Parts: sequence; structure tokens; C-alpha cells
Amino acid sequence: MATTTTPPSGEPEVHGSNGREGGRRGRDGRLRRVWERRASRLAVGLAIAAVALTASAVAVGQGIGTFRDVPNDHYARDAVQWAVLNGITVGCGDGTYFCPETYVNRAQSVTFLHRYHNNVIRPLENRVRALEGGSVGTPANPNTGFENQPTPTTTPPRTFTTRGTQHQTRSFNLPAGVYEAVFTLEATKAAADHNQDADTDAEPVTLIQVEYRENSSSAWKTHAVSDLKLDSTRGLPAADALFQQAPASGTVDVEIANVPGRLPTSGQIRVSAYMADNTITPNDADTDPDRTTRYDFSWGIILTEKRS
Repeated sequence: MATTTTPPSGEPEVHGSNGREGGRRGRDGRLRRVWERRASRLAVGLAIAAVALTASAVAVGQGIGTFRDVPNDHYARDAVQWAVLNGITVGCGDGTYFCPETYVNRAQSVTFLHRYHNNVIRPLENRVRALEGGSVGTPANPNTGFENQPTPTTTPPRTFTTRGTQHQTRSFNLPAGVYEAVFTLEATKAAADHNQDADTDAEPVTLIQVEYRENSSSAWKTHAVSDLKLDSTRGLPAADALFQQAPASGTVDVEIANVPGRLPTSGQIRVSAYMADNTITPNDADTDPDRTTRYDFSWGIILTEKRS
């Protein structure tokens, strides 16, 4: 005599081979349906992973910082590439789009700011602090230093530090004397890859230098700090070396005094990037290199009092 199994109370007795209709369902039918559901979920998960891997492969194939909706002639293309290379954004959707016209909410805004601080500002600050090698300043006179913000100190020699970007001018008020100087720069792209206008041709940066002016003058000068610069012989930022300093090793002497040919005791200081003459449209009448403010970088200057 055949033995039959009675299903648990409350379960229907009519099920067929597919576990849903016709025939009798036992425990093996329930297990089969559980495994079918799990297999279905696994298939969905594998499909999603495959799409993600495909999107990543497409993004890599397109090139870092390049998205389908940001063509080469897009006005924000360089900025988008910079943001990707610095880990500030990873795009939207499947990673192959940037969504340049989409609004940014508060959570996204603070996320971008947090990534900018961690990936751009903090590394530069760490490098400048390392070069400072134990900051010292002048607590006896709180109104002395760059931007009236001296570095705290307990012992001489005194050290003064200032930082900025290509768009910023810093004020200084320094005691007369001879200082060992170091100029540091962190660029967002190679100088050779700089693009000044909307086309795809590169207009490379050929010179980056420290400039100063006295409070009573509007003319920017370089001769008192002529060694604080980067050019083809001193190492302009390259794709594999976006952080540069001048001099490449050691320091140079800068004399601060209120006499011609010296860095004045007070004034303004900035760092400028230049391209070959008439690279910028419209062309000008002279033959001097032309200054550009579209090449993005952060800079730092360290002056350490020199002992005799």
C-alpha cells in the first residue's frame, strides 16, 4: 500500500509539478519553491553586478574624468576632470554620466566640500608643514607676518608661512633681515595640458613665479624673489609630479629691506602662471609672456629667518 503525507494544517492540498496548482504538495515542494526564489534573487544580483562592471569598463575606456554628457567642447570639461582626478566626484547614474545640469542638494554639497578638504587642501597643508620642519614665529609681536598671522614660536629662528591660490593676493608685514625661502605649488593638472580656451588645443603654461608689490605701487615685480619660480629648467608641474617646489632642494636667500631691489617690509604677494606670448586671444602688442588665471593650483611660501 502506498504511503501518503498529509500537509500541515492550513496548507492547500492541490499542487502540481510546478508547486502551484494540481496534485498534492509535500515538504519537498516547499523547499523547491524557496530555492527557486533564492536563485531568482541571485540572478538579479549577478545582473546588477554585470551592469556595474560594464559601466566601470566604459568609464575606464572613455578616460578618467570623461563622461558621456560632458563633451570635449563643454565649458566645464577641465573642471570636471579635475574633480574626478582629485576624488571629489564619481559622476552620477551608472558612472558614465556627470549630470551637469542637475541640482546639488545639501548633503551632496557638504560631501563635495569634505572630499575637497581631504583630497586637495589637507595634502598641501601636510607638505607645507613638513617643509616648515617645526614652525617658529614671533609671539612678542602679533602684528608681524603674512596676513598678520604669524606662526607661533618659542625659540628663534622665526618662520613665516602664507598660502593661497592663483586667484588670491596675500598681504605681508615682515621684519627686515635675510630669510631662507621655499616656494611650493600643488597643481590640478600638468602645465603642458593647460587649455586656455574652449577648443581642444592645449596652451601650455611656460612659467609660474612669485610676484610682489609695495603698498604704494600698482606694479608687480619679481627681481627680489627671482629664484622663487618654476619653468622648463626648474620643473613645471607634470602629470606624474603635480607637486613642485623651488628650489628643488634646499632654500634660496631673500633679503627684506626698504631699499630698491629688495623685498619690502610690507606689501602684497601673489603667484602667477604665464603662457607663451599671444597664446591667449585676442593677441596683444608686446612680446612678453601672457598671464593666465585659468590654470588651477594652490601655493605656499615659507620664509625662515637666517642666522649669521
